[in-house]
Amino acid sequence: MKWSTVTASVVGLAGSVLAQTDTTPFVDADTGITFQSYTSTDGITYRLALPATATGDAAYDVIIQVVAPIELGWAGWAWGGAMTYNPLTLVWTDGTSVQFSPRQALGYYLPGPYDGATYTVLKGTGVNETHFKFTALCTGCASWTDFDGNPYILNGAGDTNFAYAFSATPVDEPANPDSSFSIHDNVGRWIHDLAGARSEEFPEWVTANTPAE
Repeated sequence: MKWSTVTASVVGLAGSVLAQTDTTPFVDADTGITFQSYTSTDGITYRLALPATATGDAAYDVIIQVVAPIELGWAGWAWGGAMTYNPLTLVWTDGTSVQFSPRQALGYYLPGPYDGATYTVLKGTGVNETHFKFTALCTGCASWTDFDGNPYILNGAGDTNFAYAFSATPVDEPANPDSSFSIHDNVGRWIHDLAGARSEEFPEWVTANTPAE
């Protein structure tokens, strides 16, 4: 597998001047959450909501939402804008429900399971005739340990570069979150407005959309 092909597409983003973001506000009808939302040219949507107090000074939770065409094999979100040494969120459908898989790549090969991020699946997650949608509260998506062993936190008061990847080929074991999967068909990147994703309503959104146990 030629995982190294990711490098040219998504690396080299650090230090760039972020003059314009690629996201717009979007209110999700299923949850009532206002996200900053980006849709790729491939029709995959990546959304994010943050607490009003989110900055780069302390770790914080986020609400993530991914919406993808039903025929997609899997979709991935790279939180550091590159393949390696940052949290990766992979989502797919097993035909009836949505599966998610926290991953991290320590090199340009198949990313392994990652225990530094935990997810609480929220309302607004499901599969219909055309798309699957994953909505979750994530602890550990916006902060991690970098290659040099230093803690890194996304600055919630600014903008950041994210990257995505996807494949039309299904994962090897769709019902298994730890399944292996084939190399991506395409990768891309976007600039996400984190400051615009912050809201005082964040705690209420989490409470209202957390399923009863």
